[in-house]
Amino acid sequence: PSAPRLGENHSPCIALGQPLCRHRMPPSSNQLAVLDAAHEALPVELVEVRPGRTLAIHSQPRPGAEQTVLFVHGSCGSLLQWKDQIALAAKERAVVAFDTFGCGRSPNPPEWDAYSFAELRDDLAAVLARISVPGRTMVVVAHSAGCSLALAVAAASLASTPPGPPIDGLCLMGAFAEPPRVPSIFYLPTFVLSLMQPRLSAGFEALALHADTRAGKTAARRYLLGLAPAVNAANDMFMCKAYYRQLSAPSKEEIQSVGAEVPCLLIAGEDDALVPPESTAELHALLSSGAPSEMHSVRATSHQLMQEDPEAVNALLGAFLQSVYARPKPKKTAKARASAVPDKSFASQTRFSSLPSEE
Repeated sequence: PSAPRLGENHSPCIALGQPLCRHRMPPSSNQLAVLDAAHEALPVELVEVRPGRTLAIHSQPRPGAEQTVLFVHGSCGSLLQWKDQIALAAKERAVVAFDTFGCGRSPNPPEWDAYSFAELRDDLAAVLARISVPGRTMVVVAHSAGCSLALAVAAASLASTPPGPPIDGLCLMGAFAEPPRVPSIFYLPTFVLSLMQPRLSAGFEALALHADTRAGKTAARRYLLGLAPAVNAANDMFMCKAYYRQLSAPSKEEIQSVGAEVPCLLIAGEDDALVPPESTAELHALLSSGAPSEMHSVRATSHQLMQEDPEAVNALLGAFLQSVYARPKPKKTAKARASAVPDKSFASQTRFSSLPSEE
């Protein structure tokens, strides 16, 4: 099924005092128009990736491609942030991106545990298992808290017997080794957060967007100035509260186990006020334990670096994707790939079923 228009599965709650109540300030007509145009450019299907967990998934299959790129957005974000990177990868590769449960066009039920780190990690693992193809390299590109999910899935896959679907490369943007402290504001009642939502959104944008973006110095930055408030306005504040209160990250040992086996590219916004480059450098140090790992920073960008300077980010990402493809596969990874049998249970789906697993 196609994803509903914003508002059809993001209904506000009537009883303000209800404990598991959904709240958000309705987006403006201009914000809805921005989202509608962005959604039209990156259409999705609603797919049940595991029992009770339906995600909005965008896919661009490419029969015969030798690499698949899976995009994972950050906390309370949207797959829309990957527009320029999807365009780059889709030229020669199969591409998949999805809205995390509760975000974007995915359902957002008022259930606290639905947004736990473990549930979101298992969603990512389910998507990865569905699209893995023997003989095809898999690269996961993630942002912010999505990097922690990607690292957790990679660590679990390496540690399982038999190994799970392999990840051949990780590109991590705005990533951290330890999650930031949960702001005390997310302990307020949900209906209070909903009333504060416009100010919270403005505060986030002040930290996540570079001064050059707020000044609208390029076309990409001006577009982001319209998109970021629209995405934030669409977020359900119960979901945001549940997400941030349960935010987590893999252990240092798990991170090091990934670094020993999986090539990693870390990219930081030079002026990131949410996840400073120093935090990304700490993660890079943990990942520098065997497999190739490098870190770059992009000048005049903050947390949303892939949207603020897509040309610079795409240059780094494109080179990394090619290096992963050209890298000889370790025997352990080849064995894992041979044992990964694609799940055909999506045969009833139309677009998503035409992803690599259906070749």
